[in-house]
Amino acid sequence: MEPRLAGKTVALLSADGVHEHEFWVPYYRFREEGARLLVCGAEAEVVHRGEGRHGRDGLDLAPTDVAVEDVDPDGTDGLVIPGGIYGPLFLRAHEPTLRLVRAMDERGKVIGAICHGQWVLVSADVLRGRRVTSPGDIAGDLRNAGAEWVDEGVVRDGHVITAVYFGHLPGFLRTIIAALTE
Repeated sequence: MEPRLAGKTVALLSADGVHEHEFWVPYYRFREEGARLLVCGAEAEVVHRGEGRHGRDGLDLAPTDVAVEDVDPDGTDGLVIPGGIYGPLFLRAHEPTLRLVRAMDERGKVIGAICHGQWVLVSADVLRGRRVTSPGDIAGDLRNAGAEWVDEGVVRDGHVITAVYFGHLPGFLRTIIAALTE
């Protein structure tokens, strides 16, 4: 059986302080399904540190393949934004990341954000009128960005898929894979 994502390219954002589970589980799941995976961050060939116990003292993540500004949205089928605290805080203030999110959204490409990764969607201003979920502590941020926040584990609104936290990774990834194969 051919992997379901053969021929698809998925970009996975990376920064110091993203949640390790929300990085590594998608990393291996998309590779298992045959996707070409691009780990992207502010710079290419950088190894970021995961969230860990104190925000940025966790496990090393996979090295970035490419700087986010060099990701071609036309040649990329999906974008995944892991959570954590410090990682999303950096990414939401990184203009090349926000440009990529907007470009993917404008093209109707699959965008998945989990946990506090939704902060990046808030800063990119792509949530207005969308139904989304997140941890309860940032529900107000999503509502203030014009989204309809719902208390569900995983929510899909068109090409945008959101999930509350790493405990929802199985459903989050199943939903992203389904969207990428439609």
